[in-house]
Amino acid sequence: MKWIKCQVNEENKRSFSKAQEGWGELRHCAGFIGQIGGWNRNEPCEAGILSVWKDLLCYRRFMQHQHDEIFAKSDQGSTYTNISVDIFESISNMGRTDMTDFVDKGKLLRVAECSVENVKRARFEH
Repeated sequence: MKWIKCQVNEENKRSFSKAQEGWGELRHCAGFIGQIGGWNRNEPCEAGILSVWKDLLCYRRFMQHQHDEIFAKSDQGSTYTNISVDIFESISNMGRTDMTDFVDKGKLLRVAECSVENVKRARFEH
């Protein structure tokens, strides 16, 4: 999973959203499962985008061969002031459904970003 956060000036929010439409080309990339995003309710000028990939190899291939072209076409770089990107690997699924099923069947997705002290990590993951 790729978690992207962008800081967007109020006057650029519409342009940012429009540029996001250019990322529809992702559906043609091998290993791409789905993407969802929106505006942070607590920070109205922060956009969050969650992108889900089959595995790290597919994601890396995309970054090497397709990302820059899609990014340039979308002109997204001119719409935000700051970006942070984090890559996460799945440790386990809560429940019996594969997390990626939300793309086809989900009606609600809740994403929580948190930090856990190293000494408490095993307990948190359990």
